[in-house]
Amino acid sequence: MVESPFHRFTHLVLTLALLTSGSLVSIASGQATSPSTPAVEPDTAAPANPNQRISRIAIIGASASAGYGVYFTRKDEPGSSPSGMSLAKLLRIASGDEVVVIDLGTAAFFSNPTGIGTRLVNRAIQSKPDLTLAIDYLFWFTFGSVGVDSTRIRTVEDRLALLEVGLAQLDRIKGPILVGDIPDMSSAVGRMLRQSQIPTPEGQNLANQRIRAWVAARPNARFFPLRELIERLRKGEAFEIAGQTWTAKDAATLILSDRLHPSLDGLIALVAAIDEILAADELLATIRPSLEVHRRRLRERVTGEKTPELKFLEEPAITE
Repeated sequence: MVESPFHRFTHLVLTLALLTSGSLVSIASGQATSPSTPAVEPDTAAPANPNQRISRIAIIGASASAGYGVYFTRKDEPGSSPSGMSLAKLLRIASGDEVVVIDLGTAAFFSNPTGIGTRLVNRAIQSKPDLTLAIDYLFWFTFGSVGVDSTRIRTVEDRLALLEVGLAQLDRIKGPILVGDIPDMSSAVGRMLRQSQIPTPEGQNLANQRIRAWVAARPNARFFPLRELIERLRKGEAFEIAGQTWTAKDAATLILSDRLHPSLDGLIALVAAIDEILAADELLATIRPSLEVHRRRLRERVTGEKTPELKFLEEPAITE
């Protein structure tokens, strides 16, 4: 995600791992040019059956979805090695393994937004999901330095042109999809990002206006306010999601020290926010998957660590 020596090395390792993995080889092997014809025909499947609960979810996105930097050790398995946690893995755990979650988040997205973004959508379509989550899919179609046809991004217009490439890919997904907007990650400059990779405030605003308009024009699309969520976390103030209160102290733990990626607790908050949006949707509320979104209980499922009861304004049970 970053172009510091350490981050370049990290992503080289990640990319090599992708290239040697049979299941993920297509993600990282694309050319850094705009595709002329998609490798997969556009998804023409009908939206989710209104009487059937969502049971297959595809997650397409960048390093936040991939769980970059998130590791934990099972407390009930002494001596076990640290494990990584992606948004897809967490969502599957939250469902009690009842939902099939296709994990298509990759930390290599920054290196080739067009090629990798196309392949993620290809694989999402092939997996035939009931719901697609594209929470941070558009991030590197606005941030970064690699533009359309691998040209260097220099202007706001360059960034907006690249955003159109990302939106065109998402347009191929005809089933229900949650699409996140562009968060302000300028606080990561000097850590994981360079100043030249950051869109200007004007560029970010224009990109988010375009994303909102794109979502509003598509009956299958739903807007996920990623920028607003990140702002809640960054302010270090108490906030609520899904009937639960995070204190100011809690909020400080939801983003890693790189100021760019969510922690395990940050991913848990993200799952709760996703469920909250689905629950408020007139068409998706009755078919949304049953998820454990109580943060203490979900964390216990992941780590095996029993923690003292936390105080909430409300104590939500597993959602139905």
